[in-house]
Amino acid sequence: MEFSSLLLVLLMILQIHSEQTAERLKARVSVWPDGRLFREETVTLTCVISGGGVTKWQYSWFKDSYYNTVSYQQNYTIRSVSESDAGKYTCRGTEIRGSRSSDTSDAVTLTVSDIPKPSLTVRPQSVFTGDSVTLTCEVHQSTGWKFIFYTPSHENYEASGTKTIKVYYGGQYECIARRGNYYSHYSDPITVTVKKRPKPQVSVWPDGRLFRGETVTLTCVIRGGGVTNWLYSWNKTRHSQLSQYNISNLQYYTISSVSESDAGQYTCRGTEADGSGSSHTSDAVTLTVSGSKPKAELTSDTEGSVLTGNTVTLTCLMNQFTGWKFNWYQHTQNTEKTTTDTNTYTMSNVRVSDGGQYWCRAGRGNPVYYTDYSDVLWINVTESPKAVLRVEPDKQLFSGETVILRCDIQTKQDTEWTYSWTVEKYNQQYTVNRCKTQECKIRVDHSDSGHYTCRGKSVNGQNSEKSEAVTLTVSSYKPKTLLRVSPQQWLTEGDSVTLMCEVNRSSTGWTFSWFTKHNLSSGYDLVSDSSGGSKGNYTVSSAALKHTGVYMCGAERGDPVYHTHNSSTQPLWITGVSSSVSLIIRPNRTQHFSSESLSLSCEDHRNSTGWTVRRYTNTLETCSSSSVRSTGTESTCTIRSLITSDTGVYWCESESGHKLHPVNISIHNGDVILDSPVHPVTEGDSLTLHCLYRDKNPSNLRAEFYKDGSVVQNQTTGDMMIISTVSKSHEGFYYCKHPERGESPKSWISVTVSSPRGLRVAVGLSFMFLIIVLVLLWSYRNKKGKVSESPSSVSAQQNISQTSVQKQSEDTPLQSGQSSSTYEDAHIYDSVGAADNKNTRTAVTVISPSDELYSQVERKKRKSKDNVSAEADLTYAEIELKPKKEVKKKKEKKENNKESEDTLYSNLKMNEHRDVVYGYSDVTYAQIKYNTRGEKTRNIQTWNK
Repeated sequence: MEFSSLLLVLLMILQIHSEQTAERLKARVSVWPDGRLFREETVTLTCVISGGGVTKWQYSWFKDSYYNTVSYQQNYTIRSVSESDAGKYTCRGTEIRGSRSSDTSDAVTLTVSDIPKPSLTVRPQSVFTGDSVTLTCEVHQSTGWKFIFYTPSHENYEASGTKTIKVYYGGQYECIARRGNYYSHYSDPITVTVKKRPKPQVSVWPDGRLFRGETVTLTCVIRGGGVTNWLYSWNKTRHSQLSQYNISNLQYYTISSVSESDAGQYTCRGTEADGSGSSHTSDAVTLTVSGSKPKAELTSDTEGSVLTGNTVTLTCLMNQFTGWKFNWYQHTQNTEKTTTDTNTYTMSNVRVSDGGQYWCRAGRGNPVYYTDYSDVLWINVTESPKAVLRVEPDKQLFSGETVILRCDIQTKQDTEWTYSWTVEKYNQQYTVNRCKTQECKIRVDHSDSGHYTCRGKSVNGQNSEKSEAVTLTVSSYKPKTLLRVSPQQWLTEGDSVTLMCEVNRSSTGWTFSWFTKHNLSSGYDLVSDSSGGSKGNYTVSSAALKHTGVYMCGAERGDPVYHTHNSSTQPLWITGVSSSVSLIIRPNRTQHFSSESLSLSCEDHRNSTGWTVRRYTNTLETCSSSSVRSTGTESTCTIRSLITSDTGVYWCESESGHKLHPVNISIHNGDVILDSPVHPVTEGDSLTLHCLYRDKNPSNLRAEFYKDGSVVQNQTTGDMMIISTVSKSHEGFYYCKHPERGESPKSWISVTVSSPRGLRVAVGLSFMFLIIVLVLLWSYRNKKGKVSESPSSVSAQQNISQTSVQKQSEDTPLQSGQSSSTYEDAHIYDSVGAADNKNTRTAVTVISPSDELYSQVERKKRKSKDNVSAEADLTYAEIELKPKKEVKKKKEKKENNKESEDTLYSNLKMNEHRDVVYGYSDVTYAQIKYNTRGEKTRNIQTWNK
């Protein structure tokens, strides 16, 4: 029993020892750095056997099974792992000197993945300069890493995982992971925005300079930083000591009814609502509080009386404090005139009623805090004197003239003035810098045209009333005088004639001079000069043969003297009694072709000699002289080859200067002319018109004849038209037209009625000239003697424009639209046909260009009841005068009339449109009206006056 018990005890001890030994021989595998591996990383496995007290072991490593031995070292290292190295690894230890072995370790799993890419986070991503951000870099599901952070400032930081830094630069942040000598990929970059830290500004309303009892509001304004949600804090410092902190959490801080204890310096600061950042602290604003109530001070910018029309500015002074509105009072403090946001109140264009007492005061805040009223200020307003602008010599000026502008201030007070001048051009006002004194002297050109005004300014800054505008009109051309003759150019010895000179488009200040020459070889002599505004007259009360000649006039004015161009020349003929001399024309027609020849001769039925053919084209000359390409004796003129400048007036002149029978000759360059009679056709006679061609043998002679613009349907044969019996209805404009060679110029065919009792005057219009002549009956002159030159005597003038190409020295082209009185190039020619009966009838033909009509007639007392109307290219008036015996019964009724009963009065008048002609006499009155085609529209009606 004892042995058995002992054996049992021994077995139990062996069992206990065996169990303790088995517990101590357990193998375990450790892995570094981690079982989660990445391609090309290095890993070390260590087999650790605990217990047994044995220090020397032999190790066995198995991969995936107990039969796949991979190493016999305690540490099993795999360099540059790949996916094939992944698996489950175990180890077991065997005692080198002994029979014991450890248990096989638990399996360790190695996984192999691709090279890792860490993830980076930054909190916050938008910060102010100098604020901190936290950087976190992670490689998920693995351990043992260190991280390197890369910043835009090129400063790099290494940390185990999280790094907090202050940032000053915005840009991209990155990180990379490192485990041993193994590096991951770079993380994706993250952009961090770094903003300038805003600085608040404290605004104060109404002002930091306060008065006791006012209400003030401070506002913390934070601009920039991209933050819209702020929390505010306010600090107050008094006497350099922080007296209060965080006195308000609102943006607006209001102090009602301030007192001296509220004075101090105030600052504010903003913090982002999420607490991530804060602004700078604002600059301090200082509040001062005065105990006394302020008083406004009222001043004016004028001294003494204010002139009406001027501007007055009142100023309400408040020591330049801000936030005030200003109240203005007139007459009493209870009558508020207006309220302004500024401390000035301006009254423009003041009137006398604006004078009186004025006050001001200021108010600001809510509720409004008012200052005391200012002291009273008196404003006196008196009537302003008016400036008067005077102009010498005239408002109508010409380029190169000198004009004097003078500004006079109409005032009884002895005041010193300075002067300002303005001119309005093209609806714009400009200052005339050349005019700075009371009198302004300008040498003008076309650019000086405009409306001028002036005004004065007194020494105290008060302006006079502006003058009325004076319009200066400066013509760019040099003016030319216009010379007219009244009553006519053809006179009989003893008649009175007046030469009238005027300057177109001007009215005052001119001095006129008249010049004449009496023969071709002499120069011009001064006849007379006078001053007479824009017109001057030179009168010859009793004309003599010596007055015959060519006249012109000129004008001057100003200082320095300004001269016009001289006028065109005007001939003046003085003749004696009628002569038996006739002017013969071969071929006997008015129109002639250029390059053809023309012969004119003076023939005296009494076989007397001493007559010369003379002419006036652009100059006065003898027709037979070599200068006009002519030949012949003194009494004959033959022009071998006509040119257009030969167009003019031709007449016979005696050695003593008598001039007779002027006729018009017109020369044309065209291929067709009309052969028509020079003188009027007598009613009942036959009339033949020919269409003449430059080509003497045209293949087609067929021509159409026109009267007053309408085709004559019958009475035509080939190039000829015949009217067997002429009547008054045949009177009109005629021309012919060839289908290939064109048309001729127009000619007026005048039809006269043979009458022993009267005189018929026919006024006609042709292509080149207009001549209007009024002729008094020689029968009255023979019976009653010379007609007295009373106001009822003939007063007329006839102008003609010579339209041939002329080159006249000093001529100035006329502007379009001028009235007949302004045509300065006009020449006056009279054409008188031979009298059928010297005592009873004289036919007068008037020829003028079809496109121009110039007639200027001076009206005497008698007025016309009706008129004769025509266009500018057609004027025809016919007056039939009854014998004297038919008016003797009315002699008694005219005794008190200044007009003599024997006076034959005839007058023509044309209006500014040159479309109406009036004619009347003391004896009878007749009227004819024609349309633009020369057709008579009213029959002649005669009344006894």
